[in-house]
Amino acid sequence: MKKLKLTLIIILVLLCFHCGKETQAPGAKKTAAPQESIAMPGDDNIILAIDNEKFTNKQLKEFIKSRYPDFSFKDINVRLASRIFDMFIEHKTVMHSVDQANIKMDRAEIDNYLKETTLPPDLESNPWMKESAKAQKYLYFKLYKDIDVTDDEIRRYYDRNIDNYRKSTEVFLFQIVVNNKAKAYEIRETLLKSPEKFEELAKKESISLEAKDGGSMGYFEKGTLPKDMEDVVFALELNTVSPVLNSPYGFHIFKVTKLKKERLLFLEAVKNQIKNKLLSEKLGAAYEDFLTGLKEELNINAKYQSLFFPYQTIKGEQNVETN
Repeated sequence: MKKLKLTLIIILVLLCFHCGKETQAPGAKKTAAPQESIAMPGDDNIILAIDNEKFTNKQLKEFIKSRYPDFSFKDINVRLASRIFDMFIEHKTVMHSVDQANIKMDRAEIDNYLKETTLPPDLESNPWMKESAKAQKYLYFKLYKDIDVTDDEIRRYYDRNIDNYRKSTEVFLFQIVVNNKAKAYEIRETLLKSPEKFEELAKKESISLEAKDGGSMGYFEKGTLPKDMEDVVFALELNTVSPVLNSPYGFHIFKVTKLKKERLLFLEAVKNQIKNKLLSEKLGAAYEDFLTGLKEELNINAKYQSLFFPYQTIKGEQNVETN
């Protein structure tokens, strides 16, 4: 239970202190992004004050670049920048409380944080990483350590939502897809004589993504496939070959190898899933209550008109009033 709770806390902290990452194709050579000057007049303008702490446009830009390396300061997405500023306010509000508590992180705690988040050790030099680790420790002892989910709560949730745990009939499905009708009928004739060759022919002839797995698509619940396919698939006897079916993707041949009949998932089968959900909800609610309390307790003044971009409200209908 403790490990699950810590995992959820880490996820919550990472969401609250969101970090954008560059994405690239697997195996692609990483190239350095061109350096973009972000210095502009007004960088020293104060945009946020929390009690006696003051923050400037320059600090907001550093916050943005540490989390969104691809963010363009030349062609600013105003709506995105506005939401990031909202995050900046929340981040600095929480960290104000963390700093007041004078939280320290030893070597073992930092190593464990990197391990739990599966982030590379070289990110340790990123100030955001250290802030996130400190926030995790602070929030755990301040809010989360005594939060738990009881067996009675799990049972009540299961009973109230029992219809969610009723499963329709499921089949384990294989398919071969080709883009030529004559080829599809030729393959089917071969399979009618030698059904054991299905996976071999799928790897050799199929154009679908699962061809490399012998055409294995996994389990499908009744009601999730197109009706013309579902009518055929759920009528098949195990390990028999379907007629050729046409779709926008090509000509399909199906085989069903396993069948799970309509059933109710018992509590023991979904207990951990429910516990995870309820615990996540409790942690999230505790964080929101904590943040609301901080906003009421602290003197937080966001100076929207001093930002280096025109701030937009969440609906983007109009700019906020001058502070």
